Amino acid sequence: MHRGDAADAGPTPAPSEVAGIDRVVTSITSMPGVATATCDIDTSTDASQPTPAPTTTASTASSAPNASSPFSYEISVIMTPAATAAQSADVVFSMTKELQNSHVNLELSVPTGSGHAESVVDYRNAFDAPVARSTVSAVSQAVAVATAVPGVTSVHVTVPYTWNLSAGDLNVKFAPDSTHPGKALQTALRRTALSGVEWTGSR
Repeated sequence: MHRGDAADAGPTPAPSEVAGIDRVVTSITSMPGVATATCDIDTSTDASQPTPAPTTTASTASSAPNASSPFSYEISVIMTPAATAAQSADVVFSMTKELQNSHVNLELSVPTGSGHAESVVDYRNAFDAPVARSTVSAVSQAVAVATAVPGVTSVHVTVPYTWNLSAGDLNVKFAPDSTHPGKALQTALRRTALSGVEWTGSR
């Protein structure tokens, strides 16, 4: 585990907590579909600020993460280009079971591969309580569906601590020469966890 640039400016986390997160990150590296997994400790002044709550109803996860900690754990997992949505979901679900720490953030990336664009999913303060496997799987599957839409070149999703996706949580980039990609994306996402979520798009 690495410390951020501001690590010497403030308190440091308990060694036992760091060791526990290290064990989880190490175990993730051996999971199917995972290329790399790393963790940094961020002790900057805004590291512990929770993601603002969306206006939708609360989910199964806690709706008010503790913001008292002066640091956060920034975990980065890069999957292989051939990784499946189920394998990505397995990584996230294992974290919801093993960590249950509101100061853990996860960036899960899948590079461009055969039949799909690249994706990045940011889970912000989303691991403070157990989350149903079906919820985790639904998000991963929705992202996979979005990346497979013709004309889509990248997908970025932000999952807040409530696990309720709302406007602004989905950003999609389209190929410059794509024709009506927004309509195709809307149709593809109709029966997924991203159904009805307004997205920002660019070419």
